Amino acid sequence: MPADSLASFVNSQINPAFNWQDAEWLIGEWGGPTAIKGVCRPDDAKKAVETGFSTMWVSNHGARQLETSPATIDVLPSIREAVGPDVEIIMDGGVQRGTDIAKALALGADSVGVGKPYLYGLTAGGSEGVIKAYEILRVELDRAMGLLGVGTVDELKKRGPSLIKRRASSARDYHDREARDRGYGGGII
Repeated sequence: MPADSLASFVNSQINPAFNWQDAEWLIGEWGGPTAIKGVCRPDDAKKAVETGFSTMWVSNHGARQLETSPATIDVLPSIREAVGPDVEIIMDGGVQRGTDIAKALALGADSVGVGKPYLYGLTAGGSEGVIKAYEILRVELDRAMGLLGVGTVDELKKRGPSLIKRRASSARDYHDREARDRGYGGGII
């Protein structure tokens, strides 16, 4: 299929008129656990919980649709703060190393989605390549946790914020002056 046909198909599947009332209706029809993907703002995370979502998926969709979207690792702490400790949070976006996973878990994620390492492994070696990619991530995560002095993911999550050094923010991090007030924090080292 030509690329422009595929792009047209994908665009036809997106309905900008979809709203919170539609989401609430879908949750009622589903009757099971629900996740919302694409949360990048604390106010949206709060609204999602009020609407009935049980899981927040912090994602900027690889910033493909909105290349000026904030990095998910930067907004993760403010979203965790907004929804509290009992709401499940999955984070993805830019995760390519075990240290990225450690940072996300330390800053409030319950789990981390990885796309590129999976695809790199699949391309290089099929299902065995995927297994190898995940094994590399696991080894890197274990090593990062050891260097941080934590033995378990639970301990990493408990002590996490004190273990992660944030770099100073810069004008490059924000597209407007009120971004920090809306929960867009500075970058993570």
